[in-house]
Amino acid sequence: MTNRTNSQEIPAHPGWIDTHAHLDMGDFKEDRGEVLDRAWEQGLAAIITIGIDLESSRQALGLAGANPHIWAAVGLHPHEASAADEPALAELRVLARKPKVVAVGEIGLDFFRNYSPREHQKDCFRRCLQLAREVSLPIVIHDREAHEETLRILAEE
Repeated sequence: MTNRTNSQEIPAHPGWIDTHAHLDMGDFKEDRGEVLDRAWEQGLAAIITIGIDLESSRQALGLAGANPHIWAAVGLHPHEASAADEPALAELRVLARKPKVVAVGEIGLDFFRNYSPREHQKDCFRRCLQLAREVSLPIVIHDREAHEETLRILAEE
């Protein structure tokens, strides 16, 4: 199987794929290389590392570019929805078109913590869904205590 924008091969052979990792997080700073070595030694075929804001999306792309078994998802987590202004969304649009990006995410709604106002979350979610459709990529959804609203927005978009 190939990525929609280039000829790089996504692993098609049998094997495990971690579809939701945050390899950019500080927990991996000291031993990221060893963690990845152990993953490959145990037969993991690929990892999709997920962005939650612009910086982590950039870092996900950097990790993906440095390793043929790592792919990236770029997005704005609902906790970061208040930062989803026009320049941020424009940069996300550029990032989403990069060759090793295989999804838009982590996007969605989080009504449990409410770090961003609900209306900001809904607007950001809609705009990220529109972006995913625009670049023909699947989405990675974060839904916490917002099931009905998440499904409603998905149905509308």
